[in-house]
Amino acid sequence: MNDDLQQLKEAMEAMRTDMDAMKAKLEKIGRVVTIHEKEDGNWFAHIRCARLNVTQGPEHERTAVHIGYSEMGGMIWINRPEGEHRRAVWVGMNDEGEPQVKLTGEDGQMRANLFCERDHGTLAVLGPDNAAGAVMRARPGGGMMAVLQPDGRARGVLIHSGSGPNPGEEDASATELIFARANGQTTLKLRSDDGGGMVFTGTPDQTGTAVMTARKGGPAMILRGKQDGTTVSLMAGDDLARVSVNQGMVGDKQAEAALMAGATGSSITLNECDGTNRVDISAKQDGAVLQLLDVHGKAGVALSHYSDSHSSLAMSGSAAHGCVRIVANKDAALLRVSSPENPDTEITAGIYEEKPMLMMRQNKVPLVMAGQTEHGGVVCAYGSQEVQGGIASLSGGPMSGVLSISARDGTQLMTLDGTDHGGRLMINNDLGFQRIIMGVHQEAASLVLNNTGSKGVIAAALPQGGVISVCDAEGRVTQSLPSPENEDGN
Repeated sequence: MNDDLQQLKEAMEAMRTDMDAMKAKLEKIGRVVTIHEKEDGNWFAHIRCARLNVTQGPEHERTAVHIGYSEMGGMIWINRPEGEHRRAVWVGMNDEGEPQVKLTGEDGQMRANLFCERDHGTLAVLGPDNAAGAVMRARPGGGMMAVLQPDGRARGVLIHSGSGPNPGEEDASATELIFARANGQTTLKLRSDDGGGMVFTGTPDQTGTAVMTARKGGPAMILRGKQDGTTVSLMAGDDLARVSVNQGMVGDKQAEAALMAGATGSSITLNECDGTNRVDISAKQDGAVLQLLDVHGKAGVALSHYSDSHSSLAMSGSAAHGCVRIVANKDAALLRVSSPENPDTEITAGIYEEKPMLMMRQNKVPLVMAGQTEHGGVVCAYGSQEVQGGIASLSGGPMSGVLSISARDGTQLMTLDGTDHGGRLMINNDLGFQRIIMGVHQEAASLVLNNTGSKGVIAAALPQGGVISVCDAEGRVTQSLPSPENEDGN
């Protein structure tokens, strides 16, 4: 009996010990796990501990998930079921106290890294042997994504910056796509912002070889030669389009060829090596002009045409004025050649309403004139003295040519012409009144000398012989040789 009581007592002591151990364990579990029942009947459990391991199952002791805490904060490990490097995901706080997520490969090396930096997220993706792959990062007002080569240098970058429009302000944001070579040199850049889009391309030894923009003012393109030795630019604005080929950069004072077209017309300009404009061709409103310019911008040669108006050609050479000028319109055609030293010494030839003419002047004084009269052509030679110089003219008449000697005021002093009977010479006084007349009538010839309009001496060669008559002041014959009474030969 005593033995049974002793055994029972020992059993009760053992049971009490187990109960105390269970209570201690439950107390410890209660410190870690707290269960609350809500009013809606749902149960919530709160677990408080420094480490929490989730194994792969009751029969395995391998950790599948590890939840822990360090001085930097909480962390989570997620492991693979098996393998040498089982840790696949790590979630925790980095040395800067920012949250971080790491993904590792089966070789234990990191494949992806997601973390915060200055309150902006960053994601880096890597390949085996820590080979860089891509980076995505948030930035103030935008974000950035880069595609990397294995050494970490960026080959392609997509960037957006700017905080967007503010009240009363324009949107200053911009988006850029950049491509680079293996050495990091940019070879292609695309940009889009509030003003439009831009494209920049380059070569291994020069960035920005070709630039294309589309802005509010219109599209434009620039092509740059090696070391900016040459440049080609294209621009299309609202009212003007322009193409230029330059030695050096656009705007440099070097050789340039430019083509422009707009609402007012079109033009071509050619500049020499120092930038001086040498050729200017323009077309404006029913007209076209070609100018060859000197170093001072003055036209040395100017060719123009205006529809239904006129055409002209002007050449100055090295003179300060036009030395040669040709003008043609619907009524006349004119050629003017002047002295390089004196524009008032010139030759003018033209046709007006089917009438040709030629004029030679020296210091504005006429020297020779050739033209057309009612009966034929005329040539006039003028004396060099502007007031007293005489005039000699040769013209075609109704019967024969006419040679006329005149004073400067046009008063005829002598005329040599022809009639239907023969030639005739008339000499006048300074007032233009006839004083001597010499002529031929068929086979006869005569000479008449006048004084104040009255015949003074008459000489004639007739079939009967020569006759000389002398007249009085009234013009009546007073003496004749031979005498009238001997006209029968006696």
